[in-house]
Order: sequence, then structure tokens, then C-alpha cells
Amino acid sequence: MNLIAPEVAGKYQGNWQFEAPSGKVFGVGDAADQPIWLRIRVITPSINTSTMTPVPSSVATSTATATPQNFVAYDFVTNACAAQWENGHEFLPCPGLDGDKNGFVLLLNQAKLEDGTVMNLATLLTFPELTTGGSVQGIYPDYPIQSGDHLQTSASCEYGSKACSVLFQISYIDSSGSKNDLWTIGEFYDGKYSNADIDLSRLAGMKVKFVLSVSALGPPSDDRALWIAPHIVHSPSPTVTLTAISATTTVYASPLPTTTGVATATHPSPVPTATSTYTPIQTVRPVRNVTPTPVAATKNSAPPSSIPQILNQIISFFQRLLGH
Repeated sequence: MNLIAPEVAGKYQGNWQFEAPSGKVFGVGDAADQPIWLRIRVITPSINTSTMTPVPSSVATSTATATPQNFVAYDFVTNACAAQWENGHEFLPCPGLDGDKNGFVLLLNQAKLEDGTVMNLATLLTFPELTTGGSVQGIYPDYPIQSGDHLQTSASCEYGSKACSVLFQISYIDSSGSKNDLWTIGEFYDGKYSNADIDLSRLAGMKVKFVLSVSALGPPSDDRALWIAPHIVHSPSPTVTLTAISATTTVYASPLPTTTGVATATHPSPVPTATSTYTPIQTVRPVRNVTPTPVAATKNSAPPSSIPQILNQIISFFQRLLGH
């Protein structure tokens, strides 16, 4: 179904059931009487997010891989405890205590995703406050953004958290204290997860505080949310090098190839040099692309220079062949 989200910011839920040809309404669950629900949160982004669409995937991506030209500039797991973690009304310790009803953050060396895939990558396990609509967020220290910076991560519920239903969100706080959303995605325990690759170049020159947050979309009892390898990777802009090119004279040693059976005249035009003068190029005579007749080579003979000479050699060849 194609659905249209409301235009007004807020949280919405729609409940759906099927209808049999007989008119009987049914749904899911053991008694087939429970609706399929759809939850939508409408936000108003402060910047264009058209290039920030997450890509659902069932195959993990090695977003932590870096090359000398594309290196990790900031690691959100390594710097997790430099961030201020809170649940909206109180601060939380880092690392936290697994099972803390106020919410917590844990630092992991690997992650087991919804589909059972194990990723040996640094990961944040975040759990919102144990209350309906609860949340947890980490506000990181100032980071100076450079052109070519990309914020990358994968978002997933932890394997086995079958009732997981959370909203992942990446934001930043600017120098004026305003919070701006960069990326938001809802994650449910459906065997899939989302990859984010956010181009930060439009914010180059700014010093911002990044915010990673997770909110419960229902009862949060199973909302174990994974941030797999969250980091900022820097891709330096390519350097344009201007190279001086000296003027040269091109001479064709033989006619250029032509289309079979078509007579082609080749008349190269003069080529400008760096001093705006023109260097002449040898003109090639028109040729026909025909199959040449074999000519017997004679020792120390000079190549024929005209058509009559070629004909005389052909006639002489056949005369010798026939004994005349």
C-alpha cells in the first residue's frame, strides 16, 4: 500500500485488518483478531535530507573500513563516555548498567543483528527509559566539520529482542543551541536493519555537538537498540593539478583505418599550440579500403611509387609463372 503521512509534525498510529470476500474482518495473532499497526512520527528537518535516505539491507556493510584517502576522523564508540547521556530528565552513567530501568548505554566489541549476523565492530547498545515513550540520548562534545566528512552507522535491534520497536535519530546542536535533525529511522524486529551515510559537507566550517538518541515506539521492555560502528569518515577533496603541455607535431606514417568499402579523405586540421600559433600536420591522401593484390617481392627492390609500376610487376610475375 502507498500511504501518505500527515503534514503536521507529531506521532500517529493506524490499525489495519483484512476483510474476507464474505465480509468477515480478521487480523493476526493466535485468534486472528489483532490488527496490523502502523506507527508514524512526522518531523520537520532543518536541512534537506533527500540524500540521507537509509538503505534497508539484510547484509551488513563494513562501514568501519578506512583507507589512507578515506580515514575515520571520529569514533562515537571510543568517545562514548565523553558524551553526556540522559533520558530526558536525568543524567545516566557511561557505561551504564544492563537492565537499568532509567535507560543505559553499553560499549560492545561486537554486535549480533536481527538476522543473526555477528559483526565484530565497535557498537553502542542503547536502551531507553523503561516507560512508554521513554528515550535515551548521548550529546557529544564539539566537533569541527570539514568538507568531505560523512557520518556512517548501521541501526538494528539486538538479536532476540523480538518486541523491539524503536526510533533511531541522529541530530546536531549548533552554536546557537538549536537542535537539528539529520537522520531518523524506525526499527522493528523484522530481520532487517538500516545503513546511514550522511554527507556533512553542507555543514563544513561549523562546530557542532552530535546527538545519538533512541526513543521507544511503544512499551520499551525489549528495546535493545544497536548502533553498529558509528563514526565520521573523512574523504579529502581531490587536488586539481595543472600540467603544462608542450606543442608537438603529429605525422601520420600510414593512412588511418577507414570503414570497409568507403572511400575516406583525411585532412587533419591545424592544432593550436600554447603560443596561439599553428603547427602544420601532414595531410594524408584519400584512400580506399580495398584488399590489395599480392605482389612478389624481389631482393633489394625498391617499393613501387606509381600504379604503372605496380601493373608492370604483376604482368611480369604472371609471365614468369606461365613461362612466357
